[in-house]
Amino acid sequence: MESLILLTISASAFIATNLDDLFLLVVFFSSKNFSNNAVVVGQYLGFCTLILVSIMASLVNLILPSDLISLLGFLPLLIGIKNLVEITNNHENNFKQIKNLNDEKKRRYPAINVAMVTLANGGDNLGVYIPLMASVNAGDMLVITLVFLILTGIWCLLSYKLVYNRIIGQKILNYGHLILPFVLIGIGIIILVRGGAISLLANTF
Repeated sequence: MESLILLTISASAFIATNLDDLFLLVVFFSSKNFSNNAVVVGQYLGFCTLILVSIMASLVNLILPSDLISLLGFLPLLIGIKNLVEITNNHENNFKQIKNLNDEKKRRYPAINVAMVTLANGGDNLGVYIPLMASVNAGDMLVITLVFLILTGIWCLLSYKLVYNRIIGQKILNYGHLILPFVLIGIGIIILVRGGAISLLANTF
């Protein structure tokens, strides 16, 4: 049961923080300036960097008690609340990011360009992944990482397919951001409860 919960949390964290990336990948795959291989390699480079940063930042858990670290669960919680209050669509900004990569100099390293956009779009990812990684042990951290890597590949495949199915892609763009806040809030609450932050706050006040 514990393993099932961990897999569910990992998958939920990935999906909740990568709906925008799905849109970006659709745009990349549909662009003549980026080969399919460059998009996949770039996405993995950017996302692996996000995972590495999250793991390194979470190592503070070796110094501070877990119930104190679990207070980081407020990050995805607040991000979710913010998104819920301000449910907006940033697709125009994403299009501008892609457009800025169209000059000849930047097209020399397409995979690096994809990775850079993935990193630039990964602020919310770090806000969720760092407290998530910090709230688990090394074994669970490995499981989360593997789930993230597998889902990254699935994300690339799905976005590639969506390039040829505009109806489904449009539905994701129209309604996906409405689900995002609730998933983030749920992840934040789970981190706070499982890590002992709620008990810590209750004893403090």
